[in-house]
Amino acid sequence: MTISRLTKLALAACAAAWFCMLVRPVPADAEPYQGYTYSYWRKAEPSPNAYAPLKTVNGTALGIGPFKQPGDLSVAKDGRIHVLDSGNGRIAVLDRDYRLVRVIGGFRNGTKDDRFDNPQGIFVTDDNRLYVADTGNGRVVELDADGSFVREIGPPKSELVQEGFTFIPIKVALDRAKRIYVVGRGVTDGIMEFDQDGQFQSFLGAPRVAFNPADYFWKRVSTKAQREKMIQFIPTEFNNADIDGDGFLFATTQTATVDPIQRLNPTGTNVLKKDSHAPPVGDLLTEAGKMPAFADVSAGEHGLYSALDTSKGRIFTYDEDGHLLYVFGTVGDQEGAFRTPAAIARAGDRMLALDRDQALLTVFAPTPFGQAVNAAVAYQYEGRQEEARRMWERVLKLDANYELAYTGIGKALLREGRYKEATNHFKLGFDRTYYSKAFALERKRLARAAFGPVMSAAAVALALFWLGRTVLRRRRGPRKTDGKGGVAA
Repeated sequence: MTISRLTKLALAACAAAWFCMLVRPVPADAEPYQGYTYSYWRKAEPSPNAYAPLKTVNGTALGIGPFKQPGDLSVAKDGRIHVLDSGNGRIAVLDRDYRLVRVIGGFRNGTKDDRFDNPQGIFVTDDNRLYVADTGNGRVVELDADGSFVREIGPPKSELVQEGFTFIPIKVALDRAKRIYVVGRGVTDGIMEFDQDGQFQSFLGAPRVAFNPADYFWKRVSTKAQREKMIQFIPTEFNNADIDGDGFLFATTQTATVDPIQRLNPTGTNVLKKDSHAPPVGDLLTEAGKMPAFADVSAGEHGLYSALDTSKGRIFTYDEDGHLLYVFGTVGDQEGAFRTPAAIARAGDRMLALDRDQALLTVFAPTPFGQAVNAAVAYQYEGRQEEARRMWERVLKLDANYELAYTGIGKALLREGRYKEATNHFKLGFDRTYYSKAFALERKRLARAAFGPVMSAAAVALALFWLGRTVLRRRRGPRKTDGKGGVAA
């Protein structure tokens, strides 16, 4: 009897311990990094992590042998993930559950067997056509969904191309019109644009040069010998590109201090919107030798885009207006950290990151905070202000110092005509532009509300004045005259 009771107690204790393990909260330091954002005063403020590492995938676990310096990845419309295993010259295709579908290690090119040579870029279209920047072979290769060879695009032929130009494609992207954009190594004229037939058209969006005005002045007044010894103002080159849902081309430059992230329209003009106090340049306050070095950009839905900073292993995400939403990631050896991050891509609400040196793919899933921010931005983008307001309120419950949430709620209140409340939220969100709009509308509302009573009171006062004056005249009677036109005494 005693043994039976002891057994029951032991089993009950084990069950309780097992249940506690299942429901225990994830500790705050479970991720190897601390989320943060920037305040109006350009100060980094701690914030809940928006994404947490979910799992990692490597070639050994897939049964195809280790990856070797993987360089890029792309997610198809149907959710399939294409990992470009650059060092092995192959493409690993995974399904939504990160299971291997096929490996494309070679293809039949005409009458011969062909292979990639250190490819660095891959892009998958909506109809599952694969475009690979075959760097070592100096070409762009197009394959169908099964990995069969379709065609190759060689060096551009045009008067715009300088003599001795070497075609070294490192990244590739396509828009809805099937225009092909190729980022070339050592190309400072911009991104190469080819039409759907593979014919070169032009260079797009040459990066602006950042220079010191004083250096420019001395360069103008110096002798030829002195100018030859000065630093040349050479434009920096693009290193990656992606296409957003509206057909605009996102591009990054690794060394530029001016506009390291750009959104180019069809004419090559940068139309990226910028937040006034925290523009999309990565970290605002950086250590010596730790300037942001962007290696990739991924355009998502609802105006969101993320950029990968290789110097600190961080992923910065912005909305369509250039507001920084959240930052996650770091450099290290533990799960969720990077050694040499090479590429990022979105797969639904998850973020995929490829590490070149660790030779693995890390899958990040949104936390409740990240889900709330993403949902609020999506609702706001679609004009569903009431739903956006509720999500921003949820964000504030998780982070009461998140300034953008106050602005989001203020925009919803502004649309509802609650101008006074909107001004209070814009003030907390340090949004001067919308505060001024809400203040002006509230002032007009007060003026309109006061116009009727004030005018009514003025009309009554005027009527009373006229009536009183008339009564006084009647009581006095007609004025008497002296017969000569004057008033009698």
